[in-house]
Amino acid sequence: MQRCDLGTVTLPLMRVGDEAQAVDPHVVAIRGQARWADGFVLVTPEYHGSMSGALKNWFDFLWPELAGKFAGVIAVTGGGGGDMSITAVKHCFSWCHGFTLPFHAAVRPDDFDGDALVGQRVLDRIERIAFDVVRYAPLLRVGFDAARALGRGVEAGVAGLHVDDVVEGPP
Repeated sequence: MQRCDLGTVTLPLMRVGDEAQAVDPHVVAIRGQARWADGFVLVTPEYHGSMSGALKNWFDFLWPELAGKFAGVIAVTGGGGGDMSITAVKHCFSWCHGFTLPFHAAVRPDDFDGDALVGQRVLDRIERIAFDVVRYAPLLRVGFDAARALGRGVEAGVAGLHVDDVVEGPP
C-alpha cells in the first residue's frame, strides 16, 4: 500500500502539450504510483460543490494509468452531504476508464472530536470501502488485463483502447 497526500506533492498545474511536465519528477512519481496500484481510496474535501483542485489536477495528469482500475470514494464536507464531490470524483475516474465502488462515505463535522474521526457510522463505511477496494481491485485488474490481451478489437471492450498502455512493475 502506498499513500499519496496531494497536499504534500508539488505537482505543476497541468498544461496540455507541455513536454517538460512529462519528465517532471513529481509527475513521473504519481504516474508510476498510479500505474503500480490495482486500486485507490480517493479522499477529497468538498470545495464549492466539487473535489479539491489538487485532486482534479492529479486526474489531469493520469488517464492510461487509471484505466481498468478500481476506486472507492470518500468526501469530507463542511456540513453538506458530499454528494457533489463524490459524484465529481466518480465521474473523473470513469472518464479515465476506471471503475468505482457504488458505495461511498461522506465525513461531516459532527463525525470529529477535535482532529479525531470518531463517528462510528462513517468509520464503518470507510472500513467497508477499504475492504471492498482491496477485495475487488485485483480481480478487476486481472479481468481488464485479460481483455486487453485480446487486442484492439471490439471483443476486448474498452480494454482494447489501452493495448499500448501496459507498463509492468512498481514505480
